Amino acid sequence: MDSEARIIALRNQIRAADHAYYVQADPVMGDAAYDRLLAELMQLEREHPEFADPNSPTSRVGGMPLDAFASHAHERPMLSLENTYEQPQLEEWFDRIGRSGIDSPSQENGPDSLFESAPQSDVLVALEPKVDGVAVSLRWERGRLALALTRGDGVRGDDIVQQVRTIRNLPLVIESAPDVLEVRGEIFLDDAAFSRLNGSREAAGLPLFANARNAAAGTLKSLDPTVAAERQLRFVAHGLGVVSDDLGSSWSQSRRRLEDFGIPVNGPSVLARTAAQAMTEIHTFDSLRSTLGYPTDGVVLRVDDFLVQAHLGSTSRAPRWAIAWKFAAEQAPTKLIEVEWQIGKGGTLTPRATMEPVQLAGTTVRHASLHNIEEIERKDIRLGDTVLVEKAGEIIPQVVEPVLGCRTGRETVIDAPKVCPCCHQDLIRVGPKIYCTNASCSAQIRERLAWFAGRDQMDISGLGDKLVAQLVDAGLVETFADLWRLDVQSLLGLEKVGEKSAHALIKALDQARTQGLARVLSGLGIPQVGTVAARTLSEHFEDHKALLSASASDFEGLPDFGEITAQLLWRWLHEQGGEAVLMDLFAMGVDLRSVRVDPSGHQPLADCVVVVTGTLPSLGRKEAEAHLRELGASVTGSVSSKTTYLLAGEKAGSKLATAEKLGVQVVDEAWLLKHLAP
Repeated sequence: MDSEARIIALRNQIRAADHAYYVQADPVMGDAAYDRLLAELMQLEREHPEFADPNSPTSRVGGMPLDAFASHAHERPMLSLENTYEQPQLEEWFDRIGRSGIDSPSQENGPDSLFESAPQSDVLVALEPKVDGVAVSLRWERGRLALALTRGDGVRGDDIVQQVRTIRNLPLVIESAPDVLEVRGEIFLDDAAFSRLNGSREAAGLPLFANARNAAAGTLKSLDPTVAAERQLRFVAHGLGVVSDDLGSSWSQSRRRLEDFGIPVNGPSVLARTAAQAMTEIHTFDSLRSTLGYPTDGVVLRVDDFLVQAHLGSTSRAPRWAIAWKFAAEQAPTKLIEVEWQIGKGGTLTPRATMEPVQLAGTTVRHASLHNIEEIERKDIRLGDTVLVEKAGEIIPQVVEPVLGCRTGRETVIDAPKVCPCCHQDLIRVGPKIYCTNASCSAQIRERLAWFAGRDQMDISGLGDKLVAQLVDAGLVETFADLWRLDVQSLLGLEKVGEKSAHALIKALDQARTQGLARVLSGLGIPQVGTVAARTLSEHFEDHKALLSASASDFEGLPDFGEITAQLLWRWLHEQGGEAVLMDLFAMGVDLRSVRVDPSGHQPLADCVVVVTGTLPSLGRKEAEAHLRELGASVTGSVSSKTTYLLAGEKAGSKLATAEKLGVQVVDEAWLLKHLAP
């Protein structure tokens, strides 16, 4: 392949990778492979300037933003960082910034510095962990969070302010902030939140997120802010955009001001003046990263002084005053002993590797994800192979590849299972997925019941996975309603169930009867009907009888319901046994009415119909809707002649025009807060 053809091929490959990473949040290659391709392209373009192209990936950051959110231009471009994996390249970067002609001003070493005796010359560099999250730019105007943009293509990004407002560690209002305060940082899931998220997805039979970054990106792509709220995202600041007032002459000083504002900053942070000092700190970060509690993939080094930063400037792609040291992904070899096919509540079979125990990222790993049968076949992973295992995103162990040089010839091919390992019924394969279609499969029943009993569904205290398995295996429970056919005597025959715990479970089941229609529907595993859709149904249908009388078109007219979801729900109710499930629960005394707000409380909006639209100054839409329900209002998704109030924020759009045309009274957030005041 000649140079021109290779340049074209590299550009196309990198553009595809950029689109997958920045737009689809679904990377198709690792960082190291991407950096190698980019480095090769840069070298070829330097050698062959005759093939220069202003739209080359070397001059841009990533893919175009998604269309699902409002798009805004970044007032100051969000650039990427140059990466390095090798010490000589880091030393070269230190040499370049040292030749800038400007030294960092002499200053006393603060508590963040580990180099109290360092000579006061050259350029001072700040080092921080590189959080492996989603880059965003947050903008406060007059102390209120007004805009939250994704990086997008670096020039324009998507406004995700509704999702960002759900982040608990982020202040929505800052009393002492400058009129304009733009903060750059990362949104991420910490280790504990990511583990909980994937645990709940596994219990629900849903595909697991490969790493915490993908989970965070997928969460922010959801148009429903409640998804972000439920997943407990976090934010840390690592830089500034446009700021109307001076926050200091250096990043170290600005960090302290941000902390004063209550904005979490990335840390720990240390200072260095030489490449040798920086490498010492990098090794320290590398040894400690497994203890930080959140995903990191390197160390960010930046010139601390803003005057020196301005002197060094930026290329079209990255600032010259910063660089990222990337950690090599931690891998370890071990032997693949067995593949277990786990069955989810929807019947999907997922392969899990059992291996000889190996130490990885500070933990003992015995099991790892194999993703799906297509991955196994593509990588030619075999039983008995020595395989490389990696902590993907430092959380989920995954099998990377077999070590072909270790093969002895005794390894065996892993075949796709033909029958269910639990019920022994024939399986079907659709692309990378394998399904058990037997709804009576005890493994599926166990998963469905465990999901149904979960905290966010029926919240049945004491009914965990192990007890559910015992109940199913003993033949005591097969359907959801069977749970309320249990009695103390039948429970006493189970392992580790005494009289006290048996009575407690019966009491918990009795209490769960009154959870209401929304929680019941959320727990039944109806296709495409999760927590939000179940709540919408309970707001529009008084009970299960009204639900059963509705047509597919009735469902399609509901907020957040499209044609596909409406059809799936109708088929589940009338063609797949859903009606029988609901009637069985009703017969056992489970309350299938919509839960209404207690009328004895403060309900100034009783009998009012309210629609919420636009961006409110401090409340998220779901938060505002919850408050309205507490006040007795019925919250709907569309404006009609029956609407009493339209609660409108900025960018209210067509709903505001409709309300004005129909003579519906338009109110603002202050009106709601006044009603909430004691």
